[in-house]
Amino acid sequence: MLRLKLNKKNLVKAKFYGFETGKLTRLINLSFLLLFILFFCGFYFLDNLSKDYIINKLKPSNKFLINNGFKIENVLITGTRNLSNNYIKDIIEIYKDGSILNIDLSSIYNKIKQNSWVKEVSIERVLPNIIKIKILENQPIAIWQNKKNNKLITANGDIIFDGNVNDFKNDFPIIKGNKSKENISSILEILETNQSFYENIWSLTFINERRWDLHFNQGLVVRLPSKDIKKAWEKIIKLQKNYNVLNLKLTEIDLRNPKQILGKINFDKKAIFKRKHL
Repeated sequence: MLRLKLNKKNLVKAKFYGFETGKLTRLINLSFLLLFILFFCGFYFLDNLSKDYIINKLKPSNKFLINNGFKIENVLITGTRNLSNNYIKDIIEIYKDGSILNIDLSSIYNKIKQNSWVKEVSIERVLPNIIKIKILENQPIAIWQNKKNNKLITANGDIIFDGNVNDFKNDFPIIKGNKSKENISSILEILETNQSFYENIWSLTFINERRWDLHFNQGLVVRLPSKDIKKAWEKIIKLQKNYNVLNLKLTEIDLRNPKQILGKINFDKKAIFKRKHL
């Protein structure tokens, strides 16, 4: 037998076969929480289709879940370096007042993936009140210069549209030429075998979609062959070690012919002209 009456504080008070509401309510709430814990343990192992079906059925119980702690209290984000955490938090903000079960993880996933910094993303709902988001970012390796503007690119030649080039202008070389962004990865793997020497290169130009010219900070241009690039790079390193070619005021070293090394030197034309008229 269940009897209800209104007390002075406009709160419903009940007796159920002699049990006061306060004690009975605590007992019922504890029972419900235990049932929910058991339910969510089984829920974890269901496939996505079954989970979506159950979540839709549970939406009417949203208020009850929120009152019992099933609400987003913390968003844990890992893996971000260039992507702003606020970008992710703003996406989740619309769910802050609802039950953690009513969050549309697919929608959050798709919105996060729209940012070109994001290569992969995983989202986990940790009951009762935590959302875990793990980001794997795209890694820039060069700055691609085209007719319109400069863009950061990845090893696969993908463009990071959301990256600010000015933040990386001292970190990566500029590349240009048709098909340069699609072919940059292989040449950089060779150049990075000697990191200290490679750091002197500020730009690379892809010529006729078949070979590279290297532009050094010291004003030297090295013309690489279309084949055996690694051997040509080893030649340049050896020349630098034996003759310090970066400081010889050379304007060009041509290695396109594997049987010869051609060099051009920067003559001071004004000095030559002056000597002729002594």
